[in-house]
Amino acid sequence: MTMFGLALRALLFRGRTLAIAFLPLAIGIVAVIIRLAADPVDFDSAYATLGGNLLIGVVLSLVSLVIGVNAFDDEREGGTLPLLMSTSTPRWRIVGAKLAAAWITTVLVSLPAVVGIGVLGTGEELDTGKVWSSLLAATLLTAAAYTALFVLLSLVSGRGLFIGLAYVVIWEISLAGPVTALRNLSVAAYGRRVLGAPWAEDLVPFNIADVGVVVGGVVLAVAAAALGLLAVRRLPRIDAAAG
Repeated sequence: MTMFGLALRALLFRGRTLAIAFLPLAIGIVAVIIRLAADPVDFDSAYATLGGNLLIGVVLSLVSLVIGVNAFDDEREGGTLPLLMSTSTPRWRIVGAKLAAAWITTVLVSLPAVVGIGVLGTGEELDTGKVWSSLLAATLLTAAAYTALFVLLSLVSGRGLFIGLAYVVIWEISLAGPVTALRNLSVAAYGRRVLGAPWAEDLVPFNIADVGVVVGGVVLAVAAAALGLLAVRRLPRIDAAAG
């Protein structure tokens, strides 16, 4: 099996992954219940809360945190990381396989929430195609940026989970979300900008970065690529320290 396949399998069936999967599942179920049982006039506020705030700001950040910081856990716990890096496999392939596996795992684990919120969003007076395309694009891009950030964090510190949790709670949720001046430095704010594509800019019902939809998507993609490159550069330092 390839390095990517091994990493994907390890991340998908890890205990922490299965535990965090209950969060998007619960939110997806709630979204479907609201779609079936609530008054249609409530769909707009429910979609804004579940999609713009919970999915982008909480679910994707926490799921990618748990998965991203565990991307190199097998090698750390087994003491095989120096051995892996002593092979002829390029560093960028090692990190790329781990990043891709963590990203796909994050998306798959978050899928119940995405589907449920998409079903809820189609009950609004918005174009169904735009609702689904913006929701999927926001999920994929936000997950990519968050995953790259937390994989890098796992290579920088052995306490990546705690540092990442502090980052999510203090910065993304408590500071950058409510404070307009800080919003353009928030991963979630750019994700919400992409999610808000079906609305006119002045009617988006949640906090977004002060950019256009396309720019918001580009920023997330560039951030994911830049953080991934930093992770590649970080890997040889661990090798040197281990030796």
